[in-house]
Amino acid sequence: MGVGAWQRLCRVAVDSDGDALRFTVRQYGSPPSFCHRGTLTCWGFPSGLRALQETLQSRRGSAPAGSYTKRLFDDSTLLRSKLVEEAQELAEAEEPDDIASEAADLLFFALVRCVAAGVTLADVEAHLDARALKLARRPGNAKASRDSAAATILSDKAKRAADKGPVAAWSQAPSAGALALAAAAAA
Repeated sequence: MGVGAWQRLCRVAVDSDGDALRFTVRQYGSPPSFCHRGTLTCWGFPSGLRALQETLQSRRGSAPAGSYTKRLFDDSTLLRSKLVEEAQELAEAEEPDDIASEAADLLFFALVRCVAAGVTLADVEAHLDARALKLARRPGNAKASRDSAAATILSDKAKRAADKGPVAAWSQAPSAGALALAAAAAA
């Protein structure tokens, strides 16, 4: 394990036929690790969102001046705009590969926002797990204040596109789904 690394046991679960245990732990230390090689597991380095979170956490304090990541951490208005933009693009995407690509973009900017605020994927997962346990839920309708904010944002974008010509204006026309998703991202 890494120097000063330790783990807190969160949960032990037995599989469906009772022949295996799964231990859920939260790792701490510098670096937080389990394996003597300094990795979270004995099976190598994290990938996907966990790897991105680690990279962003590292760059939060050490990103070189002028880098895009540093700009995002330092400019909350830019980050907010990128979140809204990517939410709209995801809402408008239709092909599976485009949807995956736009979702990746949105998750990147969402994770930048989380890391900037000291929020981890484990914190997000805890909220998702708690919501899954709720017996009563609100209807899930979009918030009226967010609908109007999204409409303003998307209307302004469509006006700017119209100034560039009819093809650009048509491609920037907001859909109902884009309005709802942009409203959620602006929250």
